[in-house]
Amino acid sequence: MKRQSRMEMLSLEQTILSEERTLLSRERTILSFMQTALAFVGVGLVIVNIFESFNTQLVGWGLVTVGVVEIAESFRRIVRYRRAMAELRRRKEKLMKITGV
Repeated sequence: MKRQSRMEMLSLEQTILSEERTLLSRERTILSFMQTALAFVGVGLVIVNIFESFNTQLVGWGLVTVGVVEIAESFRRIVRYRRAMAELRRRKEKLMKITGV
């Protein structure tokens, strides 16, 4: 009976670790989206400052807008994933207290 309980705890710990890895992977992906969005903003501002025709100005401001929207969305997702990571840490600490580690 005790051995089965230990196996269940080990399984739960492995599940928590795999969820943690998944969340960290998603966070890296979101950060790369944010990096791309910053590049959009930068390129858009360069286009706006260098070119003076209406069409290129429109393209430049469009890139800036897309970049800002993507940065805002990435920030929202990062906050959500950080909350999920905090919840996983609480579950992990609770598991450690139960197992006596």
